[in-house]
Amino acid sequence: MSENILVIGSGDQHFREYALRGLAERHRVLLIAQAPLAWQSPYVADHREVELMDRAQVLAAAKELAALHDVAGVLTWDEMQVRVAAEVGAELGVATMPVEAARACRDKARQRERFQATGVASARHLLAGSVAEAVTAADSIGYPVVLKPRGQAASIAVRIVRSEAELRETFALVRDAENPSIEDGLVLVEEFLAGPEIAVDSWVLDGRVVPFSISAKRTDYPPYFEEVAHVVGKVLDAKTEAAVREVVIAANEALGIDRAVTHTELMLTADGPKVVEVNGRLGGDLIPHLAEIAVPGLSIGGVLGAVATGRAPEPMPEPDRLVGIRFLYPASDLAFYDIEVPAGLADEPWVHEVRRVSEPGTELRLPPRQFLGRAGFVIATGDTVSDVDERLLALADKVSLAGTPLVDQKNQ
Repeated sequence: MSENILVIGSGDQHFREYALRGLAERHRVLLIAQAPLAWQSPYVADHREVELMDRAQVLAAAKELAALHDVAGVLTWDEMQVRVAAEVGAELGVATMPVEAARACRDKARQRERFQATGVASARHLLAGSVAEAVTAADSIGYPVVLKPRGQAASIAVRIVRSEAELRETFALVRDAENPSIEDGLVLVEEFLAGPEIAVDSWVLDGRVVPFSISAKRTDYPPYFEEVAHVVGKVLDAKTEAAVREVVIAANEALGIDRAVTHTELMLTADGPKVVEVNGRLGGDLIPHLAEIAVPGLSIGGVLGAVATGRAPEPMPEPDRLVGIRFLYPASDLAFYDIEVPAGLADEPWVHEVRRVSEPGTELRLPPRQFLGRAGFVIATGDTVSDVDERLLALADKVSLAGTPLVDQKNQ
């Protein structure tokens, strides 16, 4: 009989169904969810519905399910549930990520401290609780600096600041965008790391850190770092990839991570790869699904299930293609209705998928008024990274977003 794995939070169907489906093909899924089951139903053996941000409710639901089923593993791919999942595992006596490691994954300042203590290449940083402290920190580090919430994800409200005037204008926005789990009000002021940004998904078990997917990240809407596209596959030359793998392994080890699949973000600086952050869960933005397309036979659900139950995943072949995703944003703030795809475009052999992810009537705004205000996405393949980038841009240009422009209330 398949082992039971407790999953905390299913995420959005468009972005996480592939993971839940792959997991359910190999294990019985016990799900703790925010809302009644809908698309998750075919994949779930038992579930409880709770307020996911209420730790006591999540723990009570986990204990109920554990009383009925023998739980062999606990996992989450929801950034906001990483620490809770570790605490649930500890309460149930099921091996999962150590709680202290999970705490570090949810606080970028803790990560920086561990990296500094263990010699992992990363950004210089200071914490600031006020504009005055932030100005002092930036003067010490040297402009440009990056202001960053410590407990957010997907680069939300992360901003490059090039002067004291910009810092004074920006500090409150960044502080107010912080996740409620960070209660001290301190904002990260960091050294700006210049260079291409990449991300690495790894499985970590019994002291082994094994990177299995590398992606190149594209950002836009400066001075913010909105993540707008990713390319997955052999995106690095052999020498750079070896250096990246070394830093990724050291960063995961520095945080004491175990029994997890992680997503490590790095900058390829002139001084070599430097860690931006380690996330204690599977990569988002469909990056792992792109890896499934790029790597023959790869099942992300299979990797998750193996690690959660204490088994090393099967060896993986090298990627045999390059795959990219680009998200569709309106040209200006929009009451979105639908995506319009020209006839025949989706039939091109290099077009893998075009999908709408926002419901009709959704109001989409551009950063900083809204982060991740996406109407949908396009996925394409190509022979080179630049080929994929060009095809994604061409696709995004040809797909149009129907809707009604939103009027800036301040200008009425």
